[in-house]
Amino acid sequence: MRAEKMLKNTAVGVISQCIFSLTELITYKVFVSTMSDQYLGARGLFSSILEFLSLAELGISTVLVYSMYKPAAEKDERKLLALTQFYRNAYYIIGAMVFSIGVCLIPFLDFFIQDMDSVPYARTIYFLYLLNASLSYLWVYKQSVLNADQKYYIINFYCVIVNVIQCIGQIIILVLTQNFFVYLIIQMICTLIKNIVVSRVAEKIYPFLKSKEKVQLSKEERRGIYKNVFAMFHHRIGGTVLNSTDNLLITKFIGLTFCGFYNTFKMIIRVMNSFLNQFFTAMMASVGNLTASESKETSYHTFKYLHFLSFWVYTFCTIGFIELANPVVLAVFGKEKYTFGFPTILMIGLNFYVVGIRKVPITFKEAMGLLWPDRYKPLIEAVLNVVISIVFVKYIGIAGILLGTIVSMVATSLWVEPHVLFKHGFQMSSGEFWRRNIIYFIFSGAMIALVHYIDSLFVLTGWFDVLAKLGVCVVVPNVIIAVCFCFTTEFKSLFSVIFSMLANRFKNKKEAAA
Repeated sequence: MRAEKMLKNTAVGVISQCIFSLTELITYKVFVSTMSDQYLGARGLFSSILEFLSLAELGISTVLVYSMYKPAAEKDERKLLALTQFYRNAYYIIGAMVFSIGVCLIPFLDFFIQDMDSVPYARTIYFLYLLNASLSYLWVYKQSVLNADQKYYIINFYCVIVNVIQCIGQIIILVLTQNFFVYLIIQMICTLIKNIVVSRVAEKIYPFLKSKEKVQLSKEERRGIYKNVFAMFHHRIGGTVLNSTDNLLITKFIGLTFCGFYNTFKMIIRVMNSFLNQFFTAMMASVGNLTASESKETSYHTFKYLHFLSFWVYTFCTIGFIELANPVVLAVFGKEKYTFGFPTILMIGLNFYVVGIRKVPITFKEAMGLLWPDRYKPLIEAVLNVVISIVFVKYIGIAGILLGTIVSMVATSLWVEPHVLFKHGFQMSSGEFWRRNIIYFIFSGAMIALVHYIDSLFVLTGWFDVLAKLGVCVVVPNVIIAVCFCFTTEFKSLFSVIFSMLANRFKNKKEAAA
């Protein structure tokens, strides 16, 4: 049942994301065609600033959803209502804090943007981004119950409908008026509609959410949440610095225009992540249910084949990005200035890989509530990232900023997170994990080098170049990984679970039809 829910969440998520990604890519193409490069840079920069402001959220959503796994599995409606009300009050305060802090930053925007005058009404544009970010905290709290109860596919379904409507509206405005203000106002309206609709759907599925009765958590429960929130805040700092400082440093040291070019590649990464995150978001609820109801041995067995899957998927996707990013950008936008040199593309791809290969350990660690033991790790990581990036950017430009991010992750998160998971979660040695992981790393590096060499033999242009390299990227790494790992326990377990889920799905449909 747990596996079927994860499959359903993933399937609906992937289909929804296909639709949304297509409309988002079209919107981005229209934006690049109708607006200046400076607006493209401002779009990425202001989004990064607001990611920093989202630190005010403190990671409460992750902690609250984790707290809901057990009551959701036990159908404890009273506890879920108490947690939801706690979440609501916290988010109203956070929304007000984000707006207030964001307004205070308006006079200091010149510090981040060297060529501020190149973006007309830059402060007004920033204010609209800020307003949208603040409004996103309204009516969102009831979604947490759907998430904890492994029904994320419902959230996905309604979100993609509203997002597609938003993209269509924004495309029309860009084509007809090139008005960035109306473009952002449409975004705000759709953010509100999305939260309200999903909130109403949650109330229909869980009628107890409409209760006016005030239910409070016990003092001990609140203390546990505050402790985890404090720890999660440190993790949020590390994650935000890794994800957001690149745009800020590029704008500060290189320029707003280059920030816009970089965000073209960030958009490709974001689209890839949006697909992959459908699986990991679905997996988070299932893993939370698993760790709350099954033995550590069962959890560890599941961890091993999911970690193998993440190695396979992220190796394939990283290779695809490294080989196809420049050809796709050149084919779509038709301008050499939007492309980057191979060292920069390689750094973006490796950054994506290191973040991705950490996701399964992070998912299990957070699902087990292990936020406290490594609470200071993100702070060290954040300091390393900023310092190393500032040093390297002076010598190798954008590639140096990205290299700083990679070095800081390898020096901290890449080994600390598994250590905490195995010591406090599985309560066993991580030696076997690292022997396997080193093999994965070596194999991924070899595949990147091999595919890059094969692709270098092609002398094509345009979409012919894209299609030829796509064929190599799909066939070579996947066939080699399948052949080399087909006799491992992880490979057999993974495909046993997949075949079992599909067989059960087919059986249930057959019985329903009968």
